[in-house]
Amino acid sequence: MTAKAYSLLAESKAIPELQVIVAGTGNVGSEFLTRFSKQQQRFSGKIALQLAGIVNSRHALLASNLAADSWQRDFQQFGKGYAAADLVAYLQDLAGPKVVIDITPSQSFARQYPALIQAGCHIISANKQGVTLPDAEYQALRQQLRQHKLCWLSNTTVGAGLPVQRIIQELLQSGDQIQRISGVFSGTLSWLLCQYDGSKPFSEFVLEAQQLGYTEPDPRDDLSGKDVQRKLLVLARELGLKLDLADIRLSPLLPSELAIGEWQDFWQQRERLDSQLLALYQQAKANQQVLRYSASLSLQAGEIKAEVSLQAVALDAPLAALAPCDNIFVIESNWYRDNPLVLKGPGAGSIVTAGGLHADLAQLVAKLAG
Repeated sequence: MTAKAYSLLAESKAIPELQVIVAGTGNVGSEFLTRFSKQQQRFSGKIALQLAGIVNSRHALLASNLAADSWQRDFQQFGKGYAAADLVAYLQDLAGPKVVIDITPSQSFARQYPALIQAGCHIISANKQGVTLPDAEYQALRQQLRQHKLCWLSNTTVGAGLPVQRIIQELLQSGDQIQRISGVFSGTLSWLLCQYDGSKPFSEFVLEAQQLGYTEPDPRDDLSGKDVQRKLLVLARELGLKLDLADIRLSPLLPSELAIGEWQDFWQQRERLDSQLLALYQQAKANQQVLRYSASLSLQAGEIKAEVSLQAVALDAPLAALAPCDNIFVIESNWYRDNPLVLKGPGAGSIVTAGGLHADLAQLVAKLAG
């Protein structure tokens, strides 16, 4: 069914419309847009999803009733350079309801959220930069959303398509109290530490992960642990805690001196990382343990403890039973005190992340069409 047909269907049945603007055309953005026409069909009786804009860091295609099936061709042919003010002006003139789906990694785009909210937009984020802004900015955003009665869904910022934030929200809404959340939040570091067996230097596993596309362009960005630190902050804020990144103790997997300079500088000194990981691996193996780069947030007697570090865990511990690239979240609460709630599965990948974004979109549709 064409975009025009959807519009006619909406008019004939008087069902509401939702204008969708997608920011980000990388792997996840492309996968999201590829699935969009199926979502239009799925919700055709409840709401008419109208693709009303596609933007990336360089170009924008801003027009009503864009055809999702031909978005790549149309974007390449008709997309034009734009400024942030151009996007905001377009959104202000666009009839609501409307949602901006942020699939960028950009902090500068996240800092446009106040203007997007002022323009009347709901927000769905895969971009962690917005949900990990300094607490004062984050709380101001939340207040602005409440004032405008708009939604901000960000379930894919942690765990890709795994519904960890949704589960936390449901537990809290039902009266449970969470004492601790721990787990492995990085698919890259999950793969590295599940694969590493001491048979060759750890840096060679890093190089293999890079060649497979599992790492950032500079794998030291993964080894720094900062991405895991951001994800733990997201979950802390889901619990209503007013934390900033600096409140989360970070012990990088990579020695700090190896993070300085270019990739080639690191590669020439990689033996320092290799010898460190080998010693830790051998010690863990001797103690019948495995290495996991884990995050932990605990609330005990009003005291908050949050940290991200490399840990040696027992073979029968939940964090040990992990497949390469998987994430795992262990939730301990009043209801899950003796037997924690464990959520495990793929924590990265364009398919599962795009699916998680569509789940957030479905949640918004249910609220608007309800």
